[in-house]
Amino acid sequence: MDILKQISTQIAALNAGEQWRVSAQDLLISHADFHSVSIYISREAEKGQFSVSIPAALRSLVESTAVTITKH
Repeated sequence: MDILKQISTQIAALNAGEQWRVSAQDLLISHADFHSVSIYISREAEKGQFSVSIPAALRSLVESTAVTITKH
């Protein structure tokens, strides 16, 4: 399954207020690929159906290998 479709499906399955932590390890992808996925997730979050937070220790998407998605 395409990774972006997998992520979209997982987000759609979340209930309001539910969180999902997704990481490069979970998706079995490289740090560079996760950076691209993180950008996609952040752009999709701008639509308002969910929000994205980055762990405090990894505030930069460039450095991050995990994000937490919260469904609205």
